[in-house]
Amino acid sequence: MSLFGSTSGFGTGGTSMFGSTTTDNHNPMKDIEVTSSPDDSIGCLSFSPPTLPGNFLIAGSWANDVRCWEVQDSGQTIPKAQQMHTGPVLDVCWSDDGSKVFTASCDKTAKMWDLNSNQAIQIAQHDAPVKTIHWIKAPNYSCVMTGSWDKTLKFWDTRSSNPMMVLQLPERCYCADVIYPMAVVATAERGLIVYQLENQPSEFRRIESPLKHQHTSQQMGSVLLEQRTKVQPSVPSFCRSFSC
Repeated sequence: MSLFGSTSGFGTGGTSMFGSTTTDNHNPMKDIEVTSSPDDSIGCLSFSPPTLPGNFLIAGSWANDVRCWEVQDSGQTIPKAQQMHTGPVLDVCWSDDGSKVFTASCDKTAKMWDLNSNQAIQIAQHDAPVKTIHWIKAPNYSCVMTGSWDKTLKFWDTRSSNPMMVLQLPERCYCADVIYPMAVVATAERGLIVYQLENQPSEFRRIESPLKHQHTSQQMGSVLLEQRTKVQPSVPSFCRSFSC
């Protein structure tokens, strides 16, 4: 049986096959456009992991929805399914096996979208919008990490409504990244906090940001690579050339 079912790709639940594509003069370079794009600004994108037999793209938008497309080798896209939040979607990520998608929203919740059944359930709750979400696969545990504007970083077992762990942040979470066994969170006021994830998550160090402005998610990977060279000298020396 196909991972994504035998009919619409994500089963019969939820909402499937969104509207038609509209075209105008906003694409002078003739790039390949995704069909049936959201009705408002896109806040986050994520491609499926290599464990899946095909290529899929997830996008969360300010129209409160999360959409999935199959991306063909030609670059053309096929709408597969969508799910809804009650607020803008700020971040998305995949499980390591590609069977689930996790979504974070301004509605103060995070959801898990099971792609086999095309059903989404709430797995996390915060007191303010959830800005970041990441799947963590460790040798001794698996969990979802959520960062929020309520100044907390929470770790969730998707089978429980209560967090496994709650870590207080000095300020609102603005962006984060995970490259096991490390995670990094950037907060308001240019804060940077690195966590080690082995055995159980714990704070590793705080870094004074060299930037004059707020960090973005694109910079977080370089921060993690730099920290891994300090923890694991076996990391190739080329990683040391990355800095934020």
